[in-house]
Amino acid sequence: MGQFLQFTINGLMSGAIYALIAVGLVSVFKATRVVNFAHGYMIMFGAYFYFTFAVLVPQAAWAPEWLQSWRPEWMLAMRADLPMFSPMAAVLDWLANAPRILLGLAGALVCNAILGLVIERTLMRPLMGQSVFAMIMLTVGLISILSGLAQLIWTSDAEFVPALAPNTPIRFELFGANIFLFGTDLANMAIALVIFIGIVLMVHYTKSGVAIRATAEDQSTAYSMGISVPKVFSRAWVLASTTGAIAGAILATRNGISPALGLFGFSVLAIVLMGGLDSYLGVFIAAMAVGVLEALTQWQMGGEWAGIVPYVAVLIVILIRPHGLFGSKEIERI
Repeated sequence: MGQFLQFTINGLMSGAIYALIAVGLVSVFKATRVVNFAHGYMIMFGAYFYFTFAVLVPQAAWAPEWLQSWRPEWMLAMRADLPMFSPMAAVLDWLANAPRILLGLAGALVCNAILGLVIERTLMRPLMGQSVFAMIMLTVGLISILSGLAQLIWTSDAEFVPALAPNTPIRFELFGANIFLFGTDLANMAIALVIFIGIVLMVHYTKSGVAIRATAEDQSTAYSMGISVPKVFSRAWVLASTTGAIAGAILATRNGISPALGLFGFSVLAIVLMGGLDSYLGVFIAAMAVGVLEALTQWQMGGEWAGIVPYVAVLIVILIRPHGLFGSKEIERI
């Protein structure tokens, strides 16, 4: 029972990160009706931007010393009296890295937003009014471009970055079982859920969200109602890019960075298809379900089997519900 609860909680934490990644895919699809196959590689760029601003820039000769490691006298005095593996020591070690973590997040958000805007303006917007299939194939081509650029700019070596939150060990008892977690994983889950909920509320209750939903329903009608469809497209791509930057920073702290990080997007694409391409609720449920199923599969069968869980799950769901768990069924009228 203890191991079942431990792996289930681990799966829920992974599922929250899947949901954060998936929200970008759903947002672009809702606005443009385009499935962005290159979303995983935009996340990869977000991870590399975080690495650049959190690791490379602070190490530069011209960077101030406090940016590399902020350790005022009061912090050094507190740290000297603490055991190496105490929770407070972990918090103080994280605070020493806080300036470069904040710089890394800010740089990743800005640079990835610019990347999404450039892709939309230079590649996607000229295809407005053309076949959706052509736009989808363009995103497929982006996979090779972004992957190649990443290797040219940052090389293909794996890199590691500072965690977004203190990595304090947390132990507690649940239904008589001892559960062990890390503070970083809980913080990553909280960040992912807050952003996911915020985007869903924005889409449903703000003017920008109404414009996205109206454009998704009928672009011609949206134009006639005074909605700037190109601006809606740009906002959707920027939204996907910025959420991808945060997801990339989280994945970088969990798994390290390499160009192979982009492949993570294909697992999330399967989750989006499972939940429904235009349904935030469906995608959230699918992300949590796949996260738990992966964790339980890893527990019972090993990590090599966990990687196929999203694809098996989406095949089963699509056979029963072709539009996903909560996807809208398209009706063509003649």
